[in-house]
Amino acid sequence: MFALGPWRRAPVPGAGIRATITVMADASEATYDELTTQDEVEAIMREGGGAVIIDFWSETCGPCRAMAGDFAHVAQQFERDEVRFCKVNTGTHGHLAAPFKVRSIPTLLYIHDGRILDATVGRVNARQLGEKAEWLLKKSRRKPGLLSRLFG
Repeated sequence: MFALGPWRRAPVPGAGIRATITVMADASEATYDELTTQDEVEAIMREGGGAVIIDFWSETCGPCRAMAGDFAHVAQQFERDEVRFCKVNTGTHGHLAAPFKVRSIPTLLYIHDGRILDATVGRVNARQLGEKAEWLLKKSRRKPGLLSRLFG
């Protein structure tokens, strides 16, 4: 399981003393990949690519920015596991979202061996993302039996 935190309270610049937002204290240590080319996306979607979570986001999207700290924190919690965390900035690389038919952001895709197993549209918190990462990790560690090889 993963741990939530460490968190700290930070003042919002220009908003007065009483307004605060919650930010992650160590987000700079996050371990995720920023996908910027079609080749990088195709490599993830190849069969045998393992477990991957892709966050389609934009700098102009409020929920995307609010979720960024949670995404970075969960990515850090799973850095030694077999789940790869990636982000695609749709503001600068929107063409990478088109093949996945991403219509709204944030959108998270949960991929195993080149197959999209699930998707989440809208903001998720660290607990929800951690649970999805655990679920994906279990899928990647499970040895495929005859039925799963035949029917997925």
